[in-house]
Amino acid sequence: MNVETTVTESVVRHHLQAFLDQKPVAAIVSDYDDDALFYSEAVIYRGKPEIHGFFENFIAALPARAIERFALRSLRVDGNIAYITWCIGSDIPLGTDTFVVANGKIVSQTFAMYAAPAQ
Repeated sequence: MNVETTVTESVVRHHLQAFLDQKPVAAIVSDYDDDALFYSEAVIYRGKPEIHGFFENFIAALPARAIERFALRSLRVDGNIAYITWCIGSDIPLGTDTFVVANGKIVSQTFAMYAAPAQ
């Protein structure tokens, strides 16, 4: 494993741990570069303030006890790119993110998830 891969994995794991520890959104966003881009299906969020807003809304919209049920299904890292798949029980059976890390910060991320229809 090269140094770049190690740094990328460390940044992504730190980011995930801040989310799982239910730290304030500012702690989750601290891993992003000031000018980072965050791509979702509906919007491209530009910079830390917009990404902060995404996480506030995302966390508020999660089902009850979602973070406790979060499971990281895979983490693949190659150089400065990391790819994860995850789920939150049957409520969100598939989520996926791709991260690009430079100089110890997330500079770009894609995000997609499938939420099961409400029953």
